[in-house]
Amino acid sequence: MGFVDGKIVEEFFEGKVFPKTLLPRNTCDLVEMVRSDREWLSDLLQQHGAILFRGFKVSSAQDFARVVEAFKWDDMPYMGIASRVKVDDRIYTANEAPLHHFLNFHHEMSLLKEFPSKIFFCCLEPSPEGGETSILPSHIIVEKMEELMPDFVAKLSQVGFIFRIRTATDADSGDKVISKTWKEVLKTNDQVEAEKRALEKLACDSVEFHADGSAEFIFGPMDPIRELGGRRVWFKPMLGYTSNDKDVKISFGDGSPFPREAIEAYKKILDKNYVDLSWQKGDVLLVDNLSIQHARRPGKPPRVVLVSICK
Repeated sequence: MGFVDGKIVEEFFEGKVFPKTLLPRNTCDLVEMVRSDREWLSDLLQQHGAILFRGFKVSSAQDFARVVEAFKWDDMPYMGIASRVKVDDRIYTANEAPLHHFLNFHHEMSLLKEFPSKIFFCCLEPSPEGGETSILPSHIIVEKMEELMPDFVAKLSQVGFIFRIRTATDADSGDKVISKTWKEVLKTNDQVEAEKRALEKLACDSVEFHADGSAEFIFGPMDPIRELGGRRVWFKPMLGYTSNDKDVKISFGDGSPFPREAIEAYKKILDKNYVDLSWQKGDVLLVDNLSIQHARRPGKPPRVVLVSICK
C-alpha cells in the first residue's frame, strides 16, 4: 500500500476521522495506486464517508478522468438545474454559478429518480479567497432533528413534505444559481414533452409552466429521510440551493406551512456539523453521495474545480 495518512483540520464523527486524508508514500502516480488498492479504498470510503487525496500530480481534466476510471465505477451523466460544462469524458465543471453565491448543502441529484452513489471533485485552481467545499454527514441531521424537533420529524414521516423548485426564466441573467430554463433542463421546447420527461427523470409529481418562461417542478408529498447504506439520512433537500426564497417553496404534504423554528433548527445543525475543505491544487476528493451532503462557500475567481459522478 503506497498511501500515507495525512492531516488537515479534521473533525471526528462517531470516532471516524472526516474526511480521511491520504498522501503519497514514494510515488505520485495516483492511478496506479488506486488500481492496486481499489477494494481497500472502497471499504475506507464506506467507513469515513469522504476521502481526500492530496499531494498527487493531478493537473488536468485528463489526469482526473484517469483517476476516476481507475476505480472502475460506472459513469453517470449529469442532469439538473445547475449549469455545468462537460470538459472531458466523464468530467464536468462544478456548478458554474457565480462564486459570490453560497451553494447550500445537498445530496447530488437527490430529486432525480436515478442519483449517483459517489462524487469525485478535483481542484485544478483553488480560489485565492474562500471557495471551500463543505461536507457533512447526513445521518447527523436526522439524529439532531429528532432530538430538537421530534414532533416536526414525526409529522414529516406521516404526511411528508412538498418541495417546489422554480427554473430560470427566458430573460434571466447569468448571475443566478438556478440559471437553467426548463427547456435547457429537459432538452425540449415542447411543454407536453417537457412534462413527460420531468415525470420520467426528475421524479417530480407535477409541473407548472409560467408566462415568464419559467416552470415549477413539484415534488411530493415525500419523506426527506431515507435509509441508504444502512443509515437513515436526510436525503431530500429541506432548504433551497440558495438563500433566495423565490427559487424554492416548501410545505407539509397536507399544505400546512413549516414552523419557522424547525427551519432554524435545521440551519443550526448544518452550521455546527460541517467540515470545510480548503482546496489545494491537485486535490481529489471522493464523497459517498448516499451518506454525505456537500456545499460550496463563496469565493473569488479564479477557481477551477471539476466533478465526476458515478452510479
